[in-house]
Amino acid sequence: MGKTNVKPANGKLGILVVGCGAVSTTFMTGVLMARKGLAKPVGSMTQYDKIRVGRGADKKYLHYGDIVPLAKLEDIVFGTWDVYPQNAYRAAVYAEVLQEKDIYPVRDELEKIVPMKAAFDKNFAKRLDGDHVKDVKTRWEM
Repeated sequence: MGKTNVKPANGKLGILVVGCGAVSTTFMTGVLMARKGLAKPVGSMTQYDKIRVGRGADKKYLHYGDIVPLAKLEDIVFGTWDVYPQNAYRAAVYAEVLQEKDIYPVRDELEKIVPMKAAFDKNFAKRLDGDHVKDVKTRWEM
């Protein structure tokens, strides 16, 4: 197997999250807090962990970004879609997973993350009843 050249990570990295609820807003809040230096990126192997490279006397531990070029936390932008129209800040407050002290420092950024209308079929999610959905006739159009 030959050596592969991986081009540098340039530009923005868009992360599109399904739904704007407890899990996604916790993820977004964590990234936003980490890039402000207000939290450690615990749980992110690419940002927090190291990997062993080499064996014996040659072994060393490197961050993933030292091995392959990765996007920086500052280059991440979030998008989402949801059956409910509230922005990520409102969704995070409503979910009650994080405390206000955890959400408030990134409130401005979370408020700017507004979900797109969802491709939604009530037959597959009977307990959801949101009205922020695409108004189309077929699944193909969704």
